[in-house]
Amino acid sequence: MQQSRQRRRLVQQEPLPAVQANAVTQSAADSLVMRKRKVRRSADLVRAITQVDVTTDPAAQRELMEWIEGAYAERGSGVLIGLFSHCYLGHPYVDHQLDLSGRIITHFTASDTVPPGFDLARPLARSTAYAFIEVYGDGQVVPVRNDGTSAI
Repeated sequence: MQQSRQRRRLVQQEPLPAVQANAVTQSAADSLVMRKRKVRRSADLVRAITQVDVTTDPAAQRELMEWIEGAYAERGSGVLIGLFSHCYLGHPYVDHQLDLSGRIITHFTASDTVPPGFDLARPLARSTAYAFIEVYGDGQVVPVRNDGTSAI
């Protein structure tokens, strides 16, 4: 009888407090998101992102941006607030921001100030090593190479 009670006590564990359980769950979710950010982007996604800037038809550009937004939603790599990259329009523009939430492209000259969060991406966009830089809502900036691999 004594041994059976002792077993029950060992089997019955104290539940984690709700705050601690949420922290553990959140930590696991954050870890999964970070792993997904390291996964190679598809050639189609890289091509679409690099084509947005040179697409002149507004309807085609909007469609491309919607496709890009959907592709990132499927990736499940966190809240992407936008992309930043080198601009190929020529002088005076040096880089541009793709804001997925508003589906807007903003071009910047060298003397322009970029929005908060994107300022960390700006020096990386000047490098030819990266096709674009992802800027996430949690503040992480992920440079992406032309082959779709991340630099994190």
